[in-house]
Amino acid sequence: MKTLKIAVTALLLIMAMGCKEEKKSNLPTRQVEVTDPNTGVITLRDYTIADTIAINGKVYDYSCRFEPVDSMPILINPQGLEYKESRVSIEISHDSTKVFGKTFYKKDFSNIVPTDFLKSSTVVGVNYNYTKRDIDRSAFYFIITVGDPDETSDMSYPIELKVDPNGTFTLKKAENLETGPITQGLNIDPSEDAV
Repeated sequence: MKTLKIAVTALLLIMAMGCKEEKKSNLPTRQVEVTDPNTGVITLRDYTIADTIAINGKVYDYSCRFEPVDSMPILINPQGLEYKESRVSIEISHDSTKVFGKTFYKKDFSNIVPTDFLKSSTVVGVNYNYTKRDIDRSAFYFIITVGDPDETSDMSYPIELKVDPNGTFTLKKAENLETGPITQGLNIDPSEDAV
């Protein structure tokens, strides 16, 4: 009887692993880079993230658009690969009124990122800084990353963008940060002045 239990357990384990492998193979993979077959120039894929967030009892909508820029010169990264430059556009609104809107290019961070590094890098991503969200609920905190566009490289400078509800903003090197996918419930303000 013990042998039968071991055999059944082993069979179930093999079947479960087979199902797991089958599920993995059906998942679409997100392609981060696209290479132009004619020129060899690599483009980072565009994306948009958006959500609602409550600040001081008011609900705001934000949108971050990451996209390549066709009108700028091609950059050559440290590995000698050619990439299109990229940029990030961020908009924040309250009751359909735009509170903040700006497009950021790597040159906007020249006082934070070393000049030599900027030459072979570009804006490589944007996300909301959830760690800062847990600490300070009076402003919006984004992380804009400037770095080597090669997806295998970890050479980057995360930059914190703080936007006040009145639309003023500051930039500085990010320190305590954690970004993640869009999550539900950010529009709930736990402070006593929440609506």
